[in-house]
Parts: sequence; structure tokens; C-alpha cells
Amino acid sequence: MSICEFIPKTFRLGILLFVLVAMLPLGNRVSATPFVAIVVFDHGMAKGIVYATRGHIVPVNKTDSFTEDDRFAYAFFTAALSSANVTWLWYDPNGQLFLNRTQQISCDTSPCTYVYYFPLRHTDAAMDFGVWTLTLEAGGVSLYSDQFSVKPVIEQDNSWRFDIERSAPPHVHGDLTVTIHPQNATWSSYPISLPYAANVTAYDASTNRTLEINPSNSTGAMVVDLGGPRADGYRFIVSFDLRYGVWSMGLWNSGFFALRWYESTWATFGDGYHPVPGSFEVTLPQGASFVDAVGINDIALNQNVTAGSRLTLSFLNTLEPTQGFGWVVLYRDSRYEIANPQPISNPMGGGLRAAQALTIPILPMTVGSFSVWSAVMSILLLTGSEVLSPVYARTGVVLNRRRLRIAGVVFAILFLAASAYQVIALSQPVTVVAH
Repeated sequence: MSICEFIPKTFRLGILLFVLVAMLPLGNRVSATPFVAIVVFDHGMAKGIVYATRGHIVPVNKTDSFTEDDRFAYAFFTAALSSANVTWLWYDPNGQLFLNRTQQISCDTSPCTYVYYFPLRHTDAAMDFGVWTLTLEAGGVSLYSDQFSVKPVIEQDNSWRFDIERSAPPHVHGDLTVTIHPQNATWSSYPISLPYAANVTAYDASTNRTLEINPSNSTGAMVVDLGGPRADGYRFIVSFDLRYGVWSMGLWNSGFFALRWYESTWATFGDGYHPVPGSFEVTLPQGASFVDAVGINDIALNQNVTAGSRLTLSFLNTLEPTQGFGWVVLYRDSRYEIANPQPISNPMGGGLRAAQALTIPILPMTVGSFSVWSAVMSILLLTGSEVLSPVYARTGVVLNRRRLRIAGVVFAILFLAASAYQVIALSQPVTVVAH
């Protein structure tokens, strides 16, 4: 007779429960629902997997750090279970749910390893840099959470320099210094699009050897031949003149100008996936003063202005894969302003004052004083002629009333003529030099 026959059934159930509880230190977590019990022994993230015998999965290159160029981020866990529905929840660095997938799993011989792959390279997730979170749930119960990071890959960094030699007609020379960082590879060519550039040349930064530039299409795209395979750290310079980009704020001779610039990873460099760190340096014309620098797309520019014979503005920015970057530098060119006086139409002052100040050759008075004098005389004469009218009482004054009235009318006409001249002068521009 077996000893089990002497053990009560309820006691045997208690022993089974004790065994399950004793298994807790062997796994990370036990999740029990009315239909499923899961004992998790291991979990994490990996860059690859290998399928072993009998369908077993073995994660390789376990890590919690990934780059945007990794093809997948593999999430895995090893557990003892019979069958279950598990849900993989992926949260982006802002804590927002990015992806959730439910998977039905089963295990004939425990423990078993399960994997879910998360696509990275050339996806929106790959360009959302930061710390991600993966949570695995079963039956609405969280089994565990893993965190992993997605980091950017820098394949190049650029240094732009713009020299505004003349504001109008505009003449701006530009230099782009490129340092390449191929990932475990080499580059033999470099694509770039500069539709606003002319007289484009390229040369090696260390030897000054000229590099060949091959036009790609009619939109300004071109390919710089690097002269052979180039590894990490190789540097070259693209030199060009801007065909446009400097704009006058108002009339060309107002003295205020703006230099505008715009670029994007895809349109400028043919790569819409990798961020591009860049530095910018703008040298203003001789005698110009800096007004302001504004970033496009609400990008703040922490600019630094260096004084010298010519002011130089410098700032840094990282060109993000999915975002264009642009800026506007406003400045005042005092030397151009002085050399090109600005005609200002001032209907409320300039033309009127100039007209009033003119001297009448035959009279020792100006147009303004003559206008006032003729107005006063016409009023006095016309008033006097009315006083001598028959409708008024005799004043004992012997005057020719007709001639008095004619003299008053003449002075009135002179006043009107002087006033008309001043009205015409109001619309005439007066040339002044703005300071």
C-alpha cells in the first residue's frame, strides 16, 4: 500500500502549493490568473537571436543599449508555462505607448524562451532617441519591465562659414568643412545639394588637393569625389558663392539687410535618418552692426558675437533627421547706408519745411513768411472795403472802395498761390542721409 493513501487529499494540495511558492526564488515573477500561471526565469534585450535544436531560441549580444542603425531590438524572456496570451507594450522616451502586440504562446517542455523583435533601422522609432520601456503583460497583469536606450549615429559633422563681403549688390562667399565618420566602413564620394550656390569647388583639408565634383541633376545636387576610400576623420572643404540669400529690409538703400539660410538632412545631404551636428560662423561687412539672429521652426540660437575689424556671429546646432533647420541674421550696414543716401518722402515735415525755407529773389522774405504776410494783407484790405460799403454809416474816410477791393483780391490770390506751392512741395521727396 502506497504512503500517499495515508495522506489526506487536502494535505497533498497544501504540499503542491508549498512547492510552487518554493519555486519563486528560481524565477523573477509568478503571475497567476484563473487560467494561467507563468514563472519567469530570465528576461532582457538583445541585438540578435540564434535558433538552437528543437526550436529553442538563444539570445545573443545581450544589451540595453542600441543605435538607430541596429536592425532590430530583440526582447526575450524565459519562463515555465503551459499556454498563455502575452502582450508586449513598447513606450517611447516620453512615456507614450508606441506599440502593443498580443502573442499566444505555449510550452511543451518548460522552460521555454520567447522573443519579440522591435524594428529600428530607418523607422520613426530609431529617430526617437532616448530611453524606451518594454512591459510584458499576461492576463492584464504585468510580468516585468525592461528599459533600453536608442542612441543616434553621427556619420558627419559640418562647419559652415559665411563671409558677407558686400551687402548690395550682394556678394557672399561660403565654405563648408565636412568631417566624415563612416561606421566600420569607408566613403569614396559625398552627395550634397546646394541649389543656391555658384562657383562650387572642393579640396582636401590637409593637402589642399582639388577634388572633382560631378553634377547629379539640374536641381543643384552634386557628388564630391573623395579620390578613394576615406575612413573616419577624413576632412574636406566645399567652397562656393551664394547666388541669393541676402535681402534688403525695405528699399535696397535702407541700410538694413538679412542673410537667410535653410538646410535639411534629406534635401541637403541625401540622408534623412542621421542627425548632423553643425557649427555656423557669419562675418558681417566692414562697418556693419549686428541686429538680431532668429532660428526658423522656433529653434533658439545661442549666438556669440565676436568684435574685431569685422563682427563675427557664431552658433551651434544639430540638424535633426526629421526637421529642417534655418536661420536669419539681421544686420545694419552703415558704410553702405552713408554711401547711398536714402530718399525719404516725408509729407508731414520734410517737403513743407524745405518749401517754407525758400527765399523769394525779389523780396527779402521766404515763401513761408510771404504766405503769412499776403494772407494778413488780404484780410485787412477786404475788411476795409466792406467797411466803406454804402450799407455802413459814413466814416469820413475818403477812399476808392473799388480799388481797395481789387488790392485785397490780389493779395488773396498771392496767398493761395504760395499755399498751393507748399502743398505741391509736400509730396516731393527730400534727400537726407539716415543715421
